[in-house]
Amino acid sequence: MNKILIFAGAKESKLLIQKIVSSYLNIGEFHIIYEDEEIKDSFENKENLFFYKINFYSPVIYKKFIYSEFNKIIIFIKNAEAAKFVLDKIKFQKVPILFVKFWMEFEEIPKLNNIETLDIPQHISNKIIDFLPGVPLFARDIGLGNGEIMEVEIPVFSPFAYKSPSYIEERYGVKAAAIYRQNSLKMINKNTTILPNDKILLIGNPVTLKELYNQIRKETGSFPQPYGQNIYLLLDMKTISKDEMSELLKTALVLHRKLQNKKLIIKIINPTLRAYRIYKLYKFSNIDIHTDYFTTDYKKALLEDIKKFNIGLVMTNNKSFDKYKKEFFEIKKPIFKKGEELLKKCNNMTVILHKNNIKRIASAIFDISYQLEIKLNFLNADPENSHKDIVEYLKHLAKLFNFSNVEFSATKDNPIRKLNKENNICIIEALEKKPISKLKEILMPKIEYSYVLLSKHNQFLIPVIKEKNESQCPNT
Repeated sequence: MNKILIFAGAKESKLLIQKIVSSYLNIGEFHIIYEDEEIKDSFENKENLFFYKINFYSPVIYKKFIYSEFNKIIIFIKNAEAAKFVLDKIKFQKVPILFVKFWMEFEEIPKLNNIETLDIPQHISNKIIDFLPGVPLFARDIGLGNGEIMEVEIPVFSPFAYKSPSYIEERYGVKAAAIYRQNSLKMINKNTTILPNDKILLIGNPVTLKELYNQIRKETGSFPQPYGQNIYLLLDMKTISKDEMSELLKTALVLHRKLQNKKLIIKIINPTLRAYRIYKLYKFSNIDIHTDYFTTDYKKALLEDIKKFNIGLVMTNNKSFDKYKKEFFEIKKPIFKKGEELLKKCNNMTVILHKNNIKRIASAIFDISYQLEIKLNFLNADPENSHKDIVEYLKHLAKLFNFSNVEFSATKDNPIRKLNKENNICIIEALEKKPISKLKEILMPKIEYSYVLLSKHNQFLIPVIKEKNESQCPNT
């Protein structure tokens, strides 16, 4: 039978005893040391409750209780000096001790494995914080109670909407344990997709969870997050021409200046004398230049750096993308593919509507358009399909973002031919499947590969992680 010793030195301890009587009396013996008669009132005849009126400063008297076989000891004393005195006398007992701390200012509590503290001011503050809207809910009364368990609601505009829970685990090392959707519990499996307004239960490092919460709740103006923090440009001096290098560097500076990235990382392999021009960029803020004298293979350098740096956007040109399209697809990072036009002259971001995977990258689309301050155009090139549900969803997002610089258009013409006739536009496309060759797209054209034949224009290719047995993204 469990035996619990309680030092009841607060009027609130009477409430604790009432709870014991009404709920837990039959599970063990409760031995209560008290000073104030009021604490004992009305409990005299309760079975398994044993009261002892002893002064807290008389350890010689209650010593015999301390050395009894108690399972737990609770110090529930409101006088700080008396509470400290009792704790000092019993702290080395090999019994779990719960010390109730009522005070903001208090001498440091001994850091012993058997002592657990219930910090009342902290607990009340946490409860008030939990009541406020828009804050993460941490499990403080289970586990370690250090914030390693968190519940967060996925906003409609969140970049994590329409992602797989495994995406969070792979990128952040945080376990998604369960989802609460429409007031019901949904256990996570390999086919689960996170939807807007879901409440997701996350387990992981408390610091990581707080950072992840900020990313989940961030509104427009955070790209390249949540994919990473830095823009990355890999230059192979053996294969790139002087003009190609110059155009890529100019474009990199434009993106670095306008996007909310932390750093522009320029990696040089097979360095030549032309590389010295790049080092002049050190005068700009937050630009790191890495020269690799040993790695000579573009593919190897790309795959190694993806693991090494916190990369959110990878820059390349048409030639490199065509050559290493398999690797660019496998890294699952947004790609900026430099076209023939100047990015700074771009006045229209065009997205060709097709299927529901556009929902998966919608937040990134709005974010890129917002940060680059370029009008957004959703083009419906399928006269037999109005894409009504997608259009309504995008209009809803535009309203949430307070985004007015957006239009919806349609064409009955071949969209490739139409867009290739236009100048100074950028293409945003979902990168859901491995890119194909131009010849294959010409012979067997598919709308999701339209960007392959639009290489004239600058392109943002946003990765989509499609889950097994899922033909399309669920509707909201």
